[in-house]
Amino acid sequence: MGIPNHVTFECCTEKIDIQDIKEVEAALGVRFPKDFVECMLENNEGCPIPCVFDSEEVEGKVFNAFYSLSRKVGGYHILTAHENVKGCVPEGVIPIGYDAAGNYICFDYSNGRHAEPIVVFVEHEFLISEEDLDEGDLEEKSLEEWQREAISRVAETFTEFLSKLYEGEDE
Repeated sequence: MGIPNHVTFECCTEKIDIQDIKEVEAALGVRFPKDFVECMLENNEGCPIPCVFDSEEVEGKVFNAFYSLSRKVGGYHILTAHENVKGCVPEGVIPIGYDAAGNYICFDYSNGRHAEPIVVFVEHEFLISEEDLDEGDLEEKSLEEWQREAISRVAETFTEFLSKLYEGEDE
């Protein structure tokens, strides 16, 4: 585990401590993967280089930055991002970063809040809440099934996500 050799980070805040991360985990009711915690302790709110990734559905997305895991440093906090998508993504989908178009890179804890999450890509234009659907829509399929249509798998683990980052044509 750990950060793959080809990945570096820019624009990180000052280092955060484990207590910052534990506070976020407690607020969200999840346990972050060890590789993510180790990376964020050193690279809070960092921009990875290279930064291009693919998901099952889309190719060539440009990862912008991770959300801050500390209220003391950084700009956009992970809990703020979570509040912004709450009710529009399935329970257990937690934003950890964003791309250049404002889409979300998330952990998906669909196997349980203390299980190892997968990394997914969520297109913000397709976020859907219960208010967006009528009775007929909900008879056709559940809210979670509608919401999962905006989600595509990127990697099985955080380290695998980092290892899949590559340089785009403009980098």
